[in-house]
Amino acid sequence: MTEVPPGLPQLAEDALTLLGAAAVAVWRSDGDGVPDTLALAGRNAAALVVGPEGSMESARARSRWRRREQAGPGEPETHPITGRAGQQLGWLGFERGPATGSGRSGETALRLVLAHAGALLETAGLATRLSVQEEKLAQRLDQLRAADQALRIVFEESVVGMAMISLDPEDAGRYLRVNDALCRLTGYPREQLLARPFEELTLPEDRGLTASAMRRAMAGRRTPFRAEKRFYRADGSVCWVRATATPLFDDDDRPLYALEQVEDLSRRDDREVELATRLDPLTGLLNSAALDQGLIETVQRAHRTGTGCAVLLAELDGWDELVAGQDEPGGLADQLQLALAQRLQTTLRGSDVISRVGANQFVIITEEVGPEQVQAVARRLEQALATPEAIAGREFSMSANLGLSVLTGDPGDDAGQSATLLAQARAALVQARAAGGGSHVLYLSDGAQPASITSRTLYAHPEWQGRSRR
Repeated sequence: MTEVPPGLPQLAEDALTLLGAAAVAVWRSDGDGVPDTLALAGRNAAALVVGPEGSMESARARSRWRRREQAGPGEPETHPITGRAGQQLGWLGFERGPATGSGRSGETALRLVLAHAGALLETAGLATRLSVQEEKLAQRLDQLRAADQALRIVFEESVVGMAMISLDPEDAGRYLRVNDALCRLTGYPREQLLARPFEELTLPEDRGLTASAMRRAMAGRRTPFRAEKRFYRADGSVCWVRATATPLFDDDDRPLYALEQVEDLSRRDDREVELATRLDPLTGLLNSAALDQGLIETVQRAHRTGTGCAVLLAELDGWDELVAGQDEPGGLADQLQLALAQRLQTTLRGSDVISRVGANQFVIITEEVGPEQVQAVARRLEQALATPEAIAGREFSMSANLGLSVLTGDPGDDAGQSATLLAQARAALVQARAAGGGSHVLYLSDGAQPASITSRTLYAHPEWQGRSRR
């Protein structure tokens, strides 16, 4: 039974007089169509309540109820109660008294009763909804308080340095909150850390690692970012840290702050230190120092298994024109290289080795391939790079030049053959540039046969639509 709205029983009593009725009933149907009586007045008023078929004006109901204009003294009639927006709220039924007419005054009284009943039901419904919303809001606040308390405990008690970093465009990068572990790691008291941007602690040559990630977070990208970089301590010393930043957003997708975890790597063993020196600080890929040994090991396996291997040397087309004057740390140049590195990682096989060997140049080592398979890899990369991506507020369809070389020759001088593979890939890259951009060229080292152009893709970058295409 639904709770009776305040004032509704009195309305039923008043309707007896206003309508000259002998009995009055107010009801509505529940979710299953069962009549839910709200108010009764007068003798035998309960007999006025009609089932769901009555409120639907079915044939059975019409046999029990006369139309209002046809109802006479002692006969019942029913009327829908509606809200201000025209929605049906319930039903009013009454039995006309023996001396009641149906003139203008009776019609006016009926409209007044129906309007008053509608206001009462609508107000009661609104109050119920507000009560439910208040209860849900109270539960939500309790959950938020519990979550906030848990976050404070985890944040403050963590042995890993933690910080909240502002993503507000007017105050981006400032520490909003830091824990004791970060203070111990950096040697700065809490007050000094909160008074400065987090990038001031990072060595200048490593700042590009996080600057581009911050911009992506401020633009609404939710991708967490992880990098190994160097921090200044308060005493002037430098330590290696692993920083993981996760952007957090409100319900309207507006960035709130980035939650950063800073792990001290200064106590890593020699193996980990060596690994860090083998990684490119911008992309996290292998660097050129690690490439040589990795390629020698790949050539050794290829000779041992007889499955072959290949090298692809990739560079973005039109690089110098695009990044002219925009090569500051974290600028367009860094963002494009990060985007290219990510596209390579998501397109290639997990077993393929990717290394960044210079500004805008990447080497891919792939195993168990021959000339046909490595060209298929190149075509797959060309298609993947052509997919548009938003970078620095603009949409880019990247186009790359690719130089390809495939291992040939008998086992023997593995180091020499790995160096030859790289040299051949560079020679093929030169021809790919000369082919007009967006090309891949396979170097064929069979006797005196020169490198040959095997495929070419149109230059796809939107920045130079007027550039000639071949």
